[in-house]
Amino acid sequence: MIVPLTAILLLLWFITKKKIFGKIAGWYWIGFLLFVVFLCILDVFTSKKKIEKEDIYGDYIIDREKFPGKQADWQYNHYRYSITKDNKMYFYITNKEKIVKTIKGTIKLNNYANPRIELFFEDPKFHIIEEDPTLYREIWSFYYVFYSNKYQNVFFKKGSWKSID
Repeated sequence: MIVPLTAILLLLWFITKKKIFGKIAGWYWIGFLLFVVFLCILDVFTSKKKIEKEDIYGDYIIDREKFPGKQADWQYNHYRYSITKDNKMYFYITNKEKIVKTIKGTIKLNNYANPRIELFFEDPKFHIIEEDPTLYREIWSFYYVFYSNKYQNVFFKKGSWKSID
């Protein structure tokens, strides 16, 4: 549509020698290019984050913003985990800053469009880490949801634990 309209305008300009047709073609292309630039900028601010394997490694805490309240605060003070670059996972049962118990396991990063983790823990099993988590992407970040038969969905995001008292 752009090229034929430009050809018609340029042909009219050439035949009639009226500059207005050239100016219309020029403004038409400037508008089109500005629209393309706008779409590219819009894409940056609305597309979900592409997760790379390196993004997975780090410390995770309970995301208290998904379902704020006493239960989320309690979970925040009692559960967190870390994933290391050698694909080890350490699930911590805590009492605020104090680590009460560490459950060690390994992960396997599956190669999908965004890497998903598969959990491998030796006994004892713990209700939050019995099943593989689901990865959810947002525009600037991502989070994991673990299913627990005690709490249902448990939301974790990357971050460092800080006291909420």
